[in-house]
Amino acid sequence: MIPNSTQEENASPDVIRHLVLLGDALQNIDLGKGQAESALVPRPRNPWKLTVLQPPEVLRQGRVRAIPAGATHIGICVDGGWAIATSGLLQGGARTIREALDVLSSAADEFESLFARLIAAATEAAVPTIVCTLVPARYMEPSQERVAAAALAIFNDRILRRTIAARLSIVELRLICDEDSDYASETLLSHAGVRKVANVARSALYDISRNPGRTRVYF
Repeated sequence: MIPNSTQEENASPDVIRHLVLLGDALQNIDLGKGQAESALVPRPRNPWKLTVLQPPEVLRQGRVRAIPAGATHIGICVDGGWAIATSGLLQGGARTIREALDVLSSAADEFESLFARLIAAATEAAVPTIVCTLVPARYMEPSQERVAAAALAIFNDRILRRTIAARLSIVELRLICDEDSDYASETLLSHAGVRKVANVARSALYDISRNPGRTRVYF
């Protein structure tokens, strides 16, 4: 027989057994030696599995159901630097504010379409899911940081709108990663920053597992 405590743990919806991360937010981040699971969520008594699916893997035709059947929880987290860089916005030479906003809005439309498909894939899996906002950069040049933050705000607005519409909960990275020590470089989080995010995300997953049904914001 399985001890009652173990039975309860295996049946409990808030025990993370297999977390699927949709997005590329962990790419190029130094998590230290050993497995990423241990670096993100040290839980020696309750081993768990982490599967990272980058957007192309999920969005490729015929792979909408790419999320593993054994997933118990999902986190959607896209790298903000990637979102801005791929748009080419910061390298553009708009002649007017109107033109700049038009280019920015078009890029945000494209990003929103991608993000909506990630949310749809997570919704199909029907497991507790959180959505992370895009983390801001820490540029040395103040003007560059202001421009990037302004652009990121428009992308984050699309994330919030889609997340609320899907009745999912939000981890607000702009309020979590608010110290210089949270960054290893201008655009990448440090080990300490990643752990801060992981702690809030873990608490959020536990909470929505026990109390599902409405959108909450965690930071």
